[in-house]
Amino acid sequence: MFDIKEVSWSDVSKEVHLVNSELAEICDQVKPSKKLSLFKIRYRYGEKIVDEGVFHIPTTINEVISLKDDRVPINIKEALDYCCIPLSLILHNNNEVFIETSDRVIPLNYFQEGELFGVFESAASLAGTTLYPIWSVTAGARSVFMLPKISDKIGHGKIKKSLGIKSEVPTSLLNQWYIFKEIINKNRNFDLWYNEILVFSKGWLDLENTNLLKFHQYIYKSNWKQTKLLMDSVEFGLLWASFSEVLNRKRLKPSPYIVDTIKHLVSIANGSGVAFKPATDESALPISLIQDVYVNFYNLKSYIPTIMQPCKMSNQGAYYSLAFPTILENTPVDTPSIIDDEREMKLLINILLKTIKKTNFNNMLNNNIKYEFFHIDSDKYGEIIESKNIVIDDERFNYCTAKNLSNRKFCANALFFRGCIRVSTG
Repeated sequence: MFDIKEVSWSDVSKEVHLVNSELAEICDQVKPSKKLSLFKIRYRYGEKIVDEGVFHIPTTINEVISLKDDRVPINIKEALDYCCIPLSLILHNNNEVFIETSDRVIPLNYFQEGELFGVFESAASLAGTTLYPIWSVTAGARSVFMLPKISDKIGHGKIKKSLGIKSEVPTSLLNQWYIFKEIINKNRNFDLWYNEILVFSKGWLDLENTNLLKFHQYIYKSNWKQTKLLMDSVEFGLLWASFSEVLNRKRLKPSPYIVDTIKHLVSIANGSGVAFKPATDESALPISLIQDVYVNFYNLKSYIPTIMQPCKMSNQGAYYSLAFPTILENTPVDTPSIIDDEREMKLLINILLKTIKKTNFNNMLNNNIKYEFFHIDSDKYGEIIESKNIVIDDERFNYCTAKNLSNRKFCANALFFRGCIRVSTG
């Protein structure tokens, strides 16, 4: 009934070495007996591994149920209930951690193969405390959307009729995920796309087992790295005090929303905040399937069906949109002009970067960090770059697996580019 496989370390050692050699070597040194079991679990795209802090496991009838459910065998419950989100290693494809409200999805983290989630909760368990998280974790990315508009009722009707899906026309970028998920999961074959994790059982967190000391140290180290977001927030608060003095002298009074957006742009640059990038592989979702459906069934015209996915900062750069805000703190407010907001942010960030260089906070950002501001409209003051120029420096926007697209162009007028900031290393 349950799509879960209990294994021993010897069964999975080679797989773990491929995605996380450091962790694998530590586990090899432990030489764990079969009593220290692990569980390999596969999820379909979009299934919630964690739903508002509650761990879920898949069944063979294509549903996921809470670990607390009475139908879950007692041996699985006892092995995994040491904390609300047991320690899990990602073996195949990626995961997004997020908070969802009635009108917003806020990405908190984005994990790739070889990374761990459930680290906070496991470290708390080792410390004898308990956490009650409110976030969720999906198989694949939750915050995904296509740049060209896909809200044409006739085109969407063709998809519904051809593929037998029930989702209605997307009314926002966030709603596109529901359609993608249904399209992908119409094919129940795991060969198309799956997310696989390796979950450590309760025995791995036994403090009395001295052989596990290095393993526990690895958990604490991973926990420290993942608390970087909170540490950055504290450090940025101290930096902001110095920055505020500069702003006061210049008689600049940015709104709380502007301030929080700048904080998020700094967190993106130092690698702790989540941004977006054009998808160029299948790790977040099977983009080849989605692009093919919208080219051949929806009959998307003119544009390349570029799909955006969440990401962390990399050498290729990352993007944030004022038209698709994902900051945690302040709810975005309607402003008369997004371009005006961009000009203000550009001015403030330039002042901030100079302030950082003059203070003891110069370790917060790479000296080569570069912020560029884009908009679909031309800026009469010449401070904001037209979005059509983004693709000049980032070929990822031209990526597509569908054939016969030689006459298609990059969708420079997409909603996402109505106030877009590129964070890169210049």
